[in-house]
Amino acid sequence: MRILRRLCSITAIPILMLPVLTGCWDRVETNDVAFVLASSVDLEDDGKYRVAYILPLPGSMGGASGGGGGTSGGKSYYVDSEVGTTMREAVGKLQSRMSRKIFLSHRRIVIIGEKLAKRGIGPLFDVVPRSPETRLTCFLIVTKGKAYELFNTTPKFERFPAEAIRELTKSRQSIPTSTKDIGISLSFGSDPIVSYMKEVKSQASNDPHEEIEVTGYAQFKGDRMVGIFKDDEAHGLMWLENNVKEHGLTFPIESGKDITIMVTKGHADITPILQDDHVIFDLKLEAFGQVREDLAKIDLGKPENLHKVERKLADQVKKNVQAAVKQMQKEGTDSAQLGLLIWRRYPNIWNNKLQANWQNAFKDAEFRINVTATITETGLINQNVVEEKK
Repeated sequence: MRILRRLCSITAIPILMLPVLTGCWDRVETNDVAFVLASSVDLEDDGKYRVAYILPLPGSMGGASGGGGGTSGGKSYYVDSEVGTTMREAVGKLQSRMSRKIFLSHRRIVIIGEKLAKRGIGPLFDVVPRSPETRLTCFLIVTKGKAYELFNTTPKFERFPAEAIRELTKSRQSIPTSTKDIGISLSFGSDPIVSYMKEVKSQASNDPHEEIEVTGYAQFKGDRMVGIFKDDEAHGLMWLENNVKEHGLTFPIESGKDITIMVTKGHADITPILQDDHVIFDLKLEAFGQVREDLAKIDLGKPENLHKVERKLADQVKKNVQAAVKQMQKEGTDSAQLGLLIWRRYPNIWNNKLQANWQNAFKDAEFRINVTATITETGLINQNVVEEKK
């Protein structure tokens, strides 16, 4: 009897293991999947949504120029789009003519056409986060004109336009704008910013092609785009967000004598002050830069000349911040989330008095800006070598 029980136990173990050893019953083979590298959403004239995808072609991945397989004219990727009354309806139409299942886990970029951005990007935050495959770390981009047109550019340093867009978005010169950050900003009733790009033609080339250029940041009031931070405004916005990226500034030391400084790092200490109903922001900014070009032909080896350049750099940084503040107050957008600083320092006053009327209070806010600048490097020379010989 004991032997029979042992035999039953030994026999039962492999029988019970059989369901576990049946393999990956729900597996999806790689050659059954269409990996989406980036997607775009546009608003058509009739109010419908146009969704476009860029997908790599595995049969054309042998070389940098593609070749072999696919219907993309020799390219190693494929672009297709469809229109629907909702974004998911457009995606469903795309899926109906693809032999592979659309797979979004590798998507890193969502591009929004300017027309849709001006109408409102709120609907995007229903369809994008709802998909379990979507990563909220993917970047949002606003582009001039139609969003899908960026997929037809031909950047030379990357195989796919989507890769070029992603690298530009997260470069050390740009403030990255992820779906998560923008979604959190909108959920708290704030005014986000989104990277703004456009297509440009290559210059001085025997083989003209289309490249992608970062021109600044789209300015949103709630979920609607109302403007663009460019040049000085974009540089000033970095300081207000205390997220200073590497950027070059060119300004005159004297009339007609320019100098170019590369701002390598910076820090902003912003303190909100409340005087009755008047809001004051006290900004203490610290900038560090390196001389990249000096057309003023001054000897930077002399301390008095170096200090003069530092004062001019401080003035330029202040002008950039003032330009950003002016644009924010003009449109009534708190693009740098300065209201959060008041909420953290004066939570009761913010909740009871300022929050409901923050847009008007921000328009009347005063900004006291104090900048100190330090030139850390002048390069291998302190003066033009030709001028020095003269």
